[in-house]
Amino acid sequence: MLGLVPRPRTWLLLAVAGCLLLSCNGKKDLSLATPSAPAPSTQSPAGAPKATPPDASAANKAPAPPAKAPTLQVATGGSQGWTTFRGNSARTGQADINGPRTADVKWVFRTRGRLYADAAVTPDGNTIYVGSHDHRFYALNADGTQRWSFDTGDKIWSSPAIGEDGTVYVGTDNDMMLALTPQGRKRWGFVTTERPARKGEAADAGRYDVDTSPLLLLDGTIVFGCHLRLIALRPSDADVRWIFTAGQGRAKIFSSPVSGPTGNIFFGTQGDQFFALSESAAVQWTAETDGDIDATAVAGPDGTVYFAADDGVVRAWSLAGVEKWRTSVGAPVRAPLALGRRGELLVSTYDTAPVLVALNASDGAERWRFAIRPGEGDFYGIQSGALIDASGHVYFGGRDHYVYCLSPEGRLVWEYETGDQVDAGPVLGPDGTLYIGSDDHRLYAFGATAPQPSATPAMH
Repeated sequence: MLGLVPRPRTWLLLAVAGCLLLSCNGKKDLSLATPSAPAPSTQSPAGAPKATPPDASAANKAPAPPAKAPTLQVATGGSQGWTTFRGNSARTGQADINGPRTADVKWVFRTRGRLYADAAVTPDGNTIYVGSHDHRFYALNADGTQRWSFDTGDKIWSSPAIGEDGTVYVGTDNDMMLALTPQGRKRWGFVTTERPARKGEAADAGRYDVDTSPLLLLDGTIVFGCHLRLIALRPSDADVRWIFTAGQGRAKIFSSPVSGPTGNIFFGTQGDQFFALSESAAVQWTAETDGDIDATAVAGPDGTVYFAADDGVVRAWSLAGVEKWRTSVGAPVRAPLALGRRGELLVSTYDTAPVLVALNASDGAERWRFAIRPGEGDFYGIQSGALIDASGHVYFGGRDHYVYCLSPEGRLVWEYETGDQVDAGPVLGPDGTLYIGSDDHRLYAFGATAPQPSATPAMH
């Protein structure tokens, strides 16, 4: 895919974004299901009732001020496990421990389908959760053996999130957000039904896949994107708290929701719009781009939010909705952004000559760039979100089949070839083990060989 030339646009603060909070007939299934016995898989050595959401449309008639107190979970991943997509609700991809400095494989777990989404790791490091395109969600022990698997009925494209009580939330391609117990039983399932199928349509015409990873608010509320809507559910029983409709037609949501330090929720759409919402889904501001927004944004501790689109432009906006800077990386961006404690903003390109670019988060100036192997076609590039460990080392995967580790200066430390494209992002367990899935149906665990920091640094 060739880089797109950005065109200037007008950026607006909106009282009403032309987007309404609409009710929908989300259905929840509270029936229990028993986890399956371990399916044949190999451990290889190295080599119901309708729910009506509250009417919150009045909240969008005027811009609501930002919340004044932090209300979302913003823990750094690593020593506390990797319990949510990108390690924390700000989606920084930042860890407070070091990852492996060599490509030593501890174990490989094989499924029967692609592993497209990032894994999750419990705070004690004893359980690794990962979803597969084989229609199963897996719980693994730290040694790579299977604890249980759950039949989701369809592919899993998004990463799970682990609640404080151990409940695991994961979206599926059969139009459902699932809540599973740590033992692998279904607590509930929320069906993302927007409307009944019309005459002549398929039975699932009004239902939509859950392609984004859930965001957990401090009170446990689950926020996720589905088709044109952002949905918030109560964790205990999947009752709808609110639904925000981001547009019509092609305004689908593929970027996972992000939290800011004051409770704002950020996300982008394929309708070329980026939204900042309050916790109650009131529009704070919106921004327009010249391309789809598939890449998950990242929020800084000062409230700055960084986002990028298919127009190849990376943008930094303040909490108040004012653009601080923009810069072009010359090609579409679809991988999640990453933000390190040294002020580095990592952005990856999606084209036939893909690069990982490190920018200054303060002004967008380029620090360095690292090129992976070139490829062909419209579906090539870097889809894997980078992880930045405590010392600044960078880990990510590419569609060239490789997993990479780079130094803080962007030099290659090690690489490991898998059997297919690496679209999933890496995650770190509390002991420094790096877990990453590949389209070759395998989850790889790389051993921890780097010294760990003597004290856990704060996230900056």
